[in-house]
Amino acid sequence: EERAADQRLQGAGVHPAVAGVFAVFLIYLTVLGAFLFSQSLATGVYAALVIVITTHALVLLNRPQPLTQSQSLRLVAVLLLQALPLLLILYLLFPRIQGSLWGLPQDAFAGRTGMSEQVSPGTISHLYNDDTVAFRVEFEGPLLPPADLYWRALVLSETDGRVWQRHRGPGDGATKWSYQALAPAQGYSVLLEPHHQRWLPALDLPAAAPPGTRPIAGYVLEATTPVRRLRRYDLLSNLRYTTARLTAQESAHNLLWRSAPSERVLALLDTFNQGAPTPSELVARVLKHFNQQPFRYTLEPPLLSGDPLDSFLFESKAGYCEHYATTFAALMRLSQVPARLVVGYQGGEWNQAGEYLVVRQSDAHAWAEVWLPGTGWTRVDPTAAVAPERIELGANALRRLIAEGAGIGMLPLNQAKLLIAPSWASKMWRDLWWRWDSINSSWNRWVMAYGPKAQVQFLKLIGMRTPSWFNIAVTMALALILALLLISALWMYTRRTSDPVARLYQRFCAKLKRIGIERGQTEGPLDFTRRLASQRDDLREPAERITRLYISLRYGRGGRGALTELRRQVSAFKATAQPLADSNSRSG
Repeated sequence: EERAADQRLQGAGVHPAVAGVFAVFLIYLTVLGAFLFSQSLATGVYAALVIVITTHALVLLNRPQPLTQSQSLRLVAVLLLQALPLLLILYLLFPRIQGSLWGLPQDAFAGRTGMSEQVSPGTISHLYNDDTVAFRVEFEGPLLPPADLYWRALVLSETDGRVWQRHRGPGDGATKWSYQALAPAQGYSVLLEPHHQRWLPALDLPAAAPPGTRPIAGYVLEATTPVRRLRRYDLLSNLRYTTARLTAQESAHNLLWRSAPSERVLALLDTFNQGAPTPSELVARVLKHFNQQPFRYTLEPPLLSGDPLDSFLFESKAGYCEHYATTFAALMRLSQVPARLVVGYQGGEWNQAGEYLVVRQSDAHAWAEVWLPGTGWTRVDPTAAVAPERIELGANALRRLIAEGAGIGMLPLNQAKLLIAPSWASKMWRDLWWRWDSINSSWNRWVMAYGPKAQVQFLKLIGMRTPSWFNIAVTMALALILALLLISALWMYTRRTSDPVARLYQRFCAKLKRIGIERGQTEGPLDFTRRLASQRDDLREPAERITRLYISLRYGRGGRGALTELRRQVSAFKATAQPLADSNSRSG
């Protein structure tokens, strides 16, 4: 089959070796294209393995003499090690640009746990779980309790009674935050995965906007450009605070409810507002209603028909965080308490191997904020009244409880923890995952996060005061030239000292030098052998055999067997000096 393929290629005017080299370079190009879809550590390891195998094939295609497996792999290792300095120079100095070659994610037809800039509870009957990592967090100090792990991303205050979305009117753009901190700020660093939007998750409430971001209405951080590559930012957040008073325009906007409530909803509101409760008392009454009535938490809620507020409160009474947060905010607005929806993430999984928090898309969460006299905007999470396990144990624990058939909100937290306690196999798998994710996190921090800003910082660190494209290009060219010169010098030195054929022949010449027959600096192997034969006829035959093997290996196609034979012949070669008397008799 191989001969037939070679004949077909030759018939088409293509040499088989050329076709092989062309195929090798196509593989290199394909491996490079894989990074357009993923730049993860796993992709890097896979690409490195393919490059080693492909380079091995390239070596076998281009060597004039056959090599053993160990010899060819050793040559591949040498070639790749020589390429590493060039790779490092290009990685550090090739001018970085903003943006990414990644494609935008495609919209899905089914709902998935994750962030969305629009919330419409009741239109999705099944919520798929997405365990991909959203971001990782390193804290300055110990891990915060679950009740403080609310990651604010978006504030949705515009609603038509069914759909909640961001307010796009005046006052919703860049603004200056105004609030008073009641406790020391918490410091932390976030490594955010690309999501192609501008929002940046932060603990309530960020103290200031880091470089490359801007503060917008709702105490939300927004990047100046969409997050299309890994982004790292350092933050300070205040977990205890009071916010400023609302303006008349802000108050009216956060009280607006465009649809008329049903009779049943109005009757329920009358029971909540009996005795003219304060806003704080009203909040407590609504949460108590969720807790004591047969509401349940589920990831497979029924579809809501007609008025979603009436249908949820009196018919389905089942849903996840978005159902409870939007229903609570609606009841607050209808009771003349300013309210809005906040979406982001809650909780996360602590990675003990890397000592950082991993927040997944499945940790996406929605809660409400109400404006209370004396405290301002106050977080209220009605999901905690129905499913406290979601807040205290996390989204993954909640799914395991549902899988075990446990009633959500029916068990004490200690019993819930015992019910979902992992087995030894699960613990071992979890520990392995933690270590792998820790390695991934390091890859993301030190490799993938090396963007334009990190490159400028590196260039200033090595002494380039005013980095520009021209300066960077000149520096990169000089570094590449210097690296190539050093690699060439090293290659020539190692080739001169490590060539096994040359070493064996030098050993043969050293044996002759010990008896007074020294090879001249400009004397070739054949001339040296002829001179040796004229002086010592007894050494003619072994010297000629060694010389023929040496020339075959050095200039011809001598294989592994010839090298072995040369080594044997040189080892067996014995050169002893002739007695002086014998020498005189020969000369007379």
